[in-house]
Amino acid sequence: MALARAGLAERPGTPNAFVCGADDLPRAIAMRELAQAIGPIVALTDDPAAAIEGGADDAGGTPEEVARRVAARLKMPRAARKETEEPASETMQATGKRTKPLVMVVEDDEDARTVLAELLRPHYQVEAVGDGETALQRAAQVKPDLILLDLFLPGMDGFSALSGMRRNPRTADTPVIFLSAQGDAETKSQGLSLGAADYLAKPFSEQELMARVDRTLKLAAQKEHYRALAQTDGLTGLPNFRSFHARLEEEVARAHRYGHPLACAMVDLDGLKQINDKLGHAAGNRAILALADAVREELRDTDFAARYGGDEFVVLLPQTNEQQAMLFAERLRRRLLEVSEDAGLPVRGSIGVAAVSADELDTPEAAEDLLRRADEALYAAKRSGRDRVEVAHVPH
Repeated sequence: MALARAGLAERPGTPNAFVCGADDLPRAIAMRELAQAIGPIVALTDDPAAAIEGGADDAGGTPEEVARRVAARLKMPRAARKETEEPASETMQATGKRTKPLVMVVEDDEDARTVLAELLRPHYQVEAVGDGETALQRAAQVKPDLILLDLFLPGMDGFSALSGMRRNPRTADTPVIFLSAQGDAETKSQGLSLGAADYLAKPFSEQELMARVDRTLKLAAQKEHYRALAQTDGLTGLPNFRSFHARLEEEVARAHRYGHPLACAMVDLDGLKQINDKLGHAAGNRAILALADAVREELRDTDFAARYGGDEFVVLLPQTNEQQAMLFAERLRRRLLEVSEDAGLPVRGSIGVAAVSADELDTPEAAEDLLRRADEALYAAKRSGRDRVEVAHVPH
């Protein structure tokens, strides 16, 4: 801890990120706690999985990879977070970030519920409920990081509660540890087959409880980390092609269900090949980053932007009609002119826009058609001289 204090004293102010070798990971964790910072810890190591399990937020095998991962984590966009409808919770800070993992305890015995909550509270945030129905409702609202679920509950038992959680997209991936005095192999097998992460047979010690909770949370965090990496573009920090297509299907279904319009904008960086040829690929990457930052700055919380590939980006604009989408695209195009001056690079963009009403989304090809029309409008903008906005023609 003394070394951590010394390290902070050398660098006044709150660090935005912490980079360390594998051997220095404990010191980096201590420094972050002392600084009361929320920046990521990224380790340089040959064993990323071990570093993440040891407390790092991310890891890379080379200095260049570490630099990319730090940049990506510091630039995680608002739009990369899915739109949620959960109410404000006392488990959240004013920033919307949890101070500790949230563990939900589902136990009908009041004394046992109180004891479990008290054991967990020094290390985790805790929400305790006494039945399966309430657990389903609250879990969907607060999205706990882990659920301790008693198997035998009044009304809805633990098996039924877990099945309900797995059917709800908001709790489908939440890890669950079953608690039960019935520890036979058949009961354990049934719980695990339904998707439980672990099984604790009553009575259990405090040490076993804490070890299993800690292990399950770490495994879940590691799984989420690699899932996020698979869906994030390493250069810009925006969601990638795969993530976009999953979100496109969701937004099309949501717009059709609630009767809202939906718009899509395809954005292409003009002249990237010339930038690469004249100024080098590093300058080309800076131009791509400048475009990504400009897109990010124009987003509302409900919008979703992704790097579609190379120099091309795509933006989904929920509850947005054609005229509103045109205004968004024109604001973005003009912002790029400002970015170009600041970056000292010729950053310009061609933008294609397409919008549909809810009635037009009632076909299996609706998502593909929306994207195709935006892409056609983009190429029309390219053919018409670049650095302009074009709108797709409404099909008849």
